Amino acid sequence: MVPPTPSDPTSTPQVPPSSRRHRSKRRLSLRALLFRYAMTPALILAVLLCLLFTLQQMSDRRDLLLSHGRASAEQLVELIHLSDGYAFEERIQWLDKSLMALMLERDMIRSVQLYRADLNSAGEEEFKLISSVGPRPRTIFTADELRGKSAHVHEDLKSLQVLQPLIGDDANCWLSIELHRPYFLVGTYQVALVGLVGLIICSLVALVWAVAMSERASRSMDRIKESLRIIGTGKFATRVPNSHNLELFQLGEEINQMARNLAEYHRDYQEGLHQTMEDLRQSLDAMEEQNIELEIARKKAEENSRVKSTFLANTSHEIRTPLNGIIGFTNLLLKTEVDQLQHDYLQTIQRSSENLLTSINDILDFSRIESGNLVLDHSPMNLGQVLEETLQILAPYGYEHNLELVPFVDPQLPPSQIGDPLRIKQILTNLVSSAIRCSENGSIPVRIAVLSGKESELMVRISITDNGERCDDQGRRELRLLLTGTANQQQLSNSGMGLGIARNLVHSMQGEIGLDENEQGGCTYWIQLPLTIDRNRIAVTREQFPGCRLLLVDPNPMTRQQIYQQLSYWRAAPLEHNDGESLVPAVEQMWRHDALPDGLIIDTALANNDFDGFISTVQQLIDTYQCRVIIQGSPVDLRRCYDALRTRVLAFLAKPVSREGLLRALKRAVPQQAQSRPQTGTFPALPWPTQPRVLVVDDYEANRRLMSELLRAQHIETTLADSGEEALRLWRGQHFDMIFMDIQMPGLDGIATTQTIRSEESGRRTPVIALTAHAGTEEKSRLLSAGLDDYLSKPVSESQLTHTVKRWMEVSSNGAPTPLTTLMEPRLVDIADSLNLANQDARLARDLLRMLLKGLHEDEQALASMAQSGDYLAMFERVHRLHGGCCYCGVPRLRTATEQLQELLRPLQEKHLDGEKAETQRTPLSDDDLPDKATFETVYKLVRKEIRGLRDWAADQDLDALFGLECEVEQAGPGETDLDHRL
Repeated sequence: MVPPTPSDPTSTPQVPPSSRRHRSKRRLSLRALLFRYAMTPALILAVLLCLLFTLQQMSDRRDLLLSHGRASAEQLVELIHLSDGYAFEERIQWLDKSLMALMLERDMIRSVQLYRADLNSAGEEEFKLISSVGPRPRTIFTADELRGKSAHVHEDLKSLQVLQPLIGDDANCWLSIELHRPYFLVGTYQVALVGLVGLIICSLVALVWAVAMSERASRSMDRIKESLRIIGTGKFATRVPNSHNLELFQLGEEINQMARNLAEYHRDYQEGLHQTMEDLRQSLDAMEEQNIELEIARKKAEENSRVKSTFLANTSHEIRTPLNGIIGFTNLLLKTEVDQLQHDYLQTIQRSSENLLTSINDILDFSRIESGNLVLDHSPMNLGQVLEETLQILAPYGYEHNLELVPFVDPQLPPSQIGDPLRIKQILTNLVSSAIRCSENGSIPVRIAVLSGKESELMVRISITDNGERCDDQGRRELRLLLTGTANQQQLSNSGMGLGIARNLVHSMQGEIGLDENEQGGCTYWIQLPLTIDRNRIAVTREQFPGCRLLLVDPNPMTRQQIYQQLSYWRAAPLEHNDGESLVPAVEQMWRHDALPDGLIIDTALANNDFDGFISTVQQLIDTYQCRVIIQGSPVDLRRCYDALRTRVLAFLAKPVSREGLLRALKRAVPQQAQSRPQTGTFPALPWPTQPRVLVVDDYEANRRLMSELLRAQHIETTLADSGEEALRLWRGQHFDMIFMDIQMPGLDGIATTQTIRSEESGRRTPVIALTAHAGTEEKSRLLSAGLDDYLSKPVSESQLTHTVKRWMEVSSNGAPTPLTTLMEPRLVDIADSLNLANQDARLARDLLRMLLKGLHEDEQALASMAQSGDYLAMFERVHRLHGGCCYCGVPRLRTATEQLQELLRPLQEKHLDGEKAETQRTPLSDDDLPDKATFETVYKLVRKEIRGLRDWAADQDLDALFGLECEVEQAGPGETDLDHRL
């Protein structure tokens, strides 16, 4: 039996030692209890009987005494009455003799008196003693006290008297016989003595009986106690001897039965224990064998995982390398002079290649998510463009089920954000594909809405709505399970795996994903993603077509609404028409009223498979009414009418309609509103003070040519090398501002080449950017640890290349050098310097740099406010604090700029402190005290420029990856850094 613990609510409460001692003193043995229970009734009964006998005897003796007194008084009164015939003197003498005889005969009579009431000299009546025998009575009565009373007994503390009036005499005469009290008391004492002797005898008898009973019970209990003690030691063969008492006999039998049961339980326990020990030994042997098998299986699984990772990495490299050339050269070809249909074909090739890249990423990301090695990219992107490209790739799949994919992009969405475009495209591809599988005959709207924005932070919501015609309730439940992560991962289909990857990617981006049902029977897939606004990109000019009247002819209200909203955002005046049969009369009516629109956007859905009639209608509008026509529709429908209308219409617009395609078509339809487009597309050439020189190292010729073309478009002189050995030879003989290094090359690979460069270089550090098809966490850490500064994942896009070049090389806003160009010579961020300042403690260096970057926005706003108000003293304190933070981080350019501004303001601070020491009143600073305005403006602008440059750099960086701490971050809590523990 397990003793109750203190925490058990049913356990016995703990009693203090003093209370236990106090209670133990009051405990009585069974012998004492039996003795008391046997003695107490006998004593009480004996005392009661003795008292009763004594009181009864006292009452009887008193009654006897009184009856004797009354009888004597009655006899005397009768004798006196019979002697009425004699003389008074004779009667008195006779009475004296009679009273004397009475006294001699009765020892219980103390005295006898005869009273008579006579008048005294004063005429008052008083008693006179006529005759008396014995001593004077203790109590004497007056005539008034006895007048009119009958015979009675008077008893008080002094005497006991029997009063009897005389018979037949008119005089007031009384006979008083005083009884002898000692006679009564002696009898009482005798009776009490007899009762006391009886009480003592009864007590002795009761004492003997109680002692005998208690001793007998005590011996019986001692035998039972001794038997229990022996049984408690484990000797279960012990038995309690029989007793003549029924209850003790039954108790003994129960104890003996308990001993028999314990002996049986003990025997079973011993047998069970032996069996359990044997089973345990066998189980341990089996577990040892299983552990050996599991260890072998674990090693095999690790080997299989390594082989799988190697295979995936090699497959990724082999596929990404040609894709890099396909996508890159397709992008270059799009910038050449091609007709619109060729442009659409090239875009289809480009998007199909990107779709293939997305599928490859799906496979790789599924493996990375399983192993926990997923790393997100941080590069500039246009979320609206990512959505439009995704829908254009999936549009043919939707047309198979008579579905149109319609993108709606919030006009408030900034033109450039920082994120992972490929992963976002994966998410959209999986969700839109699931919506297509659940829908038929209709439209699938995909909306991007800006929920909130604060400084550089942005929260967007992307929603995809299906009509649910091909999905039942069971399918909806499966979708909901997939999106909530409760589905069985081992039984996922291809679509289920895609949704699972989408869910994990959204969670990795710190976003949310969900599924809501709508009233039309379909459902809405939605995701919320936090993004960072790219402040480092040139602002895109908002296109405007004020007063431009455009007629939208489309039977589909969803696509009509999309184009209507976009045209309204461009300040155009769109008109809507949805009936193909009444189109020509409507245009004719407008023509007659001189209200012909500036352009017509006609959808091929009006043809309804009658493309001959559709072509004739369009030709009639162009020839008869001189309309400017834009044809929109699916690529299949556009090809059916392209040959007949390519010389007649102004533009062909493929659906889903993108904003860029619509803008290009409008510029052709309304040339007076068109603006010139840069030859290099959306990424204009960067301005350089002097033309930089870049070395590109890659063993694949297509990649070298692609990098050369992309860098040439940025006015960068490029030198090519096909191996690590050639790269070292060129680097030793020439100076390069940046090196793009392929990692996987035969012979001397990229890492070994970079390590050789780092060991030989002296002075200024040359940025080395990795070109790799691997994008895993371990690969990224390995590259950064080997001495590379950054990496680009193949295929390399023009936006990623431009962003990387701008990050690591100095770009001048104009051709003239500034007076402080020497401040721009060091790097913006020097990781090696940060490590040196932190005594090679990577975690401390990361946390110090993170703390500095976190306060840059507040410092910039405070400095701007102080500069505007002219509070130079407060500005000195702020710059001094900022410079102190820079001294512990590898930010040499910001450190030098803040130091120069601090020294420029220091004389003002020293003058202020001298005035406070002299207890002078603080006065406003005069113009002579202020620094040179031109110099101050130059230095102040440089500080702000460096702050903004550092903030833009931080928006794209993963500090944990830069310092090689990705694995350690997972062990800390969210938002928790090593510096927090140190503080």
